Amino acid sequence: MLLLFIVLTIALFALLSLGLLGLSTIEHKTVVQNGQSAQLVQILQSGIDSAAKAIDQADRPNLLDNPERFCSIIVVPAALLPADFGPGRFTVFSPHIEQDQLRGIRFGLTRESAKISLETILEWETESPGQGAQALQQLPGITPTIVDSILDWLDADDVARPLGAESAWYQQRQQTYRARNAVPVALEELLLIRDVERTMLFGDDPYLAFGADLETLQRSSDSPDNFANLFTPLEPSLEPFGQPESVAATAWQFYLTPYSAEKLVNANGTVRVFLNEANLAFLESQLRLHLLDEESIQFILAWRNANGTINSPLDLLDAEVTLDSETRTSPFSCVEPVRYERFLRLLDETTTDAAVVLRGRINVNEASRLVLEAVPELTPDLVTAILNQRRLDDPSQRHTVWLLAEGIVDADLMEMLLRRLTTGGDVYRLQAIAFFEGVPMLSRAEAVLDATVKPPRTVFFKDLTPLGLPESEN
Repeated sequence: MLLLFIVLTIALFALLSLGLLGLSTIEHKTVVQNGQSAQLVQILQSGIDSAAKAIDQADRPNLLDNPERFCSIIVVPAALLPADFGPGRFTVFSPHIEQDQLRGIRFGLTRESAKISLETILEWETESPGQGAQALQQLPGITPTIVDSILDWLDADDVARPLGAESAWYQQRQQTYRARNAVPVALEELLLIRDVERTMLFGDDPYLAFGADLETLQRSSDSPDNFANLFTPLEPSLEPFGQPESVAATAWQFYLTPYSAEKLVNANGTVRVFLNEANLAFLESQLRLHLLDEESIQFILAWRNANGTINSPLDLLDAEVTLDSETRTSPFSCVEPVRYERFLRLLDETTTDAAVVLRGRINVNEASRLVLEAVPELTPDLVTAILNQRRLDDPSQRHTVWLLAEGIVDADLMEMLLRRLTTGGDVYRLQAIAFFEGVPMLSRAEAVLDATVKPPRTVFFKDLTPLGLPESEN
């Protein structure tokens, strides 16, 4: 009997020890996995920080499509990780939209100025009732009820439009809330608006990855051959890797944004000279500091002395100024190449806007057809001409006046478009993914970076890790 008791006691202790060992093993694995997950979050943040650093450089690299900088970049070498782990990497990517078709992804960022700012829509509607509604009507699948409801959500009053909805309507829902009556703080907020559905805003992609699979986003940047088949905007005949067929880009996320701003600085990040500076001696000194040529400086000063305020840079084009019986001819023109380059230099270094930061202007060099057709003054024919004649990375098109120089618009229309359009923009959107090579773990997020301040700040962050990613079909 005593022997049996001893055997049972030993067996009980053995089972208890095995249980404790199993529990310790599980706890160890959990601790390791939590540590690896935390490390992935740090790698992910490294990707976002790398994008912010690239934006912040005075001589900005190619930010929109740069796989060597943004695809599968090593942060943690394999030597510092467990034996079965490859290096820790990040990838930064964005959708590639061409002719309102989603044609895969680009390894880089998207400028928010290529979209229609919700703040701008409200301004257009306030400026001329119906203009904001007309812009919204360009969106795929939108209805008159949604148009009115979006405008009601944006405007400051609580008076509902004929087909719209204000706070009184939302107070009748099962979960009650009030209309913001201001610009949303995130695009996702549009899902609170009457009749707006998730598929309208984000399409039918459950992964929110623009059709990219895991293999595409983990594609190694160590070998140039890995990018041989990547889509580039300069070669529209090529297909994007991971997206053999383009699909209609119907999701509103490609066309709308609550964030769009640009800082009026030159290529070195220095604030541009305000041409309507009251102190002309100070203006002259600033123009010299910004290395404008003497003829340009003297004509600007003569214009200010003779006419006072410069309403827009277009005032100086092909103009003449008579001062003290001396007539000066403008050194600026959109016709003669030398005088046109001088005019572009003027636009590089000066401004007639007193504000340092402008919001909501649309990037004419990057916006899609749908976005450009939302601009009140742009007809479909003008948009076609713009799309046919704009050229990526052409320095002669670095300012919106290229529309005038290439005969697409006349001077009067150009004057109006200066308020609507830009070729810049300092707010960027991206997705970043972090992973260990050869290990089925990842972290993914979407972020918006505002570079109107230094250093660029993150104004939006959304964790996309729970959505996962599709596996490659190959």
